[in-house]
Amino acid sequence: MQFPDSPLARAADELLRAACAPTLVAHCHRTYHFGMALLENQRRAVDAEAVFIAAALHDLALTSAYDDPTVPFQAHGARLAQQGLLARGAGPDLAELVHDAIALHLELTSATDPRPEVVAVHLGAVADVVGARLDQLTPRFVADVLDDHPRHGFTAFVTAAFGHEAAARPDSRIAVLVRDHGLLDLVAAAPFED
Repeated sequence: MQFPDSPLARAADELLRAACAPTLVAHCHRTYHFGMALLENQRRAVDAEAVFIAAALHDLALTSAYDDPTVPFQAHGARLAQQGLLARGAGPDLAELVHDAIALHLELTSATDPRPEVVAVHLGAVADVVGARLDQLTPRFVADVLDDHPRHGFTAFVTAAFGHEAAARPDSRIAVLVRDHGLLDLVAAAPFED
């Protein structure tokens, strides 16, 4: 399973691998694969480079190195990604698209966003965190993604990260999802063995 091989995509993957624990690296890679496959099922054209960069960096601010205690992680991570892309010479349209895909990946309405890149990151992340829409993918494809990018305790990792985010920022989107939508129960019930 290949990733886009542009300089910006490689730089995003290098940052992901340098900043994040292996379980989070693998989650970001699974987010890309699941999101792209779900968009392919919808027969929607998509900018694979933008999806990969956004998927690679969508949880960057969950790490201690990039955490900002005053800003929800998805907003802070979106800003960091946008600034980093612009500093590396990316066009403003790509930088804004990646920003929005990261900033909006927790919004339930992102599944119907007119920009397929935003949809892909949202659907890919939700598929990997709670197992949503995995039934729209072949079991062989899901197994291959999990073989290539093992979970290695991701359920425990993401449960702790979401719990920390909700406690530290009680008005954040994660706090609302935990409190009002039972996010941690959905994570626990996801159809994964890890």
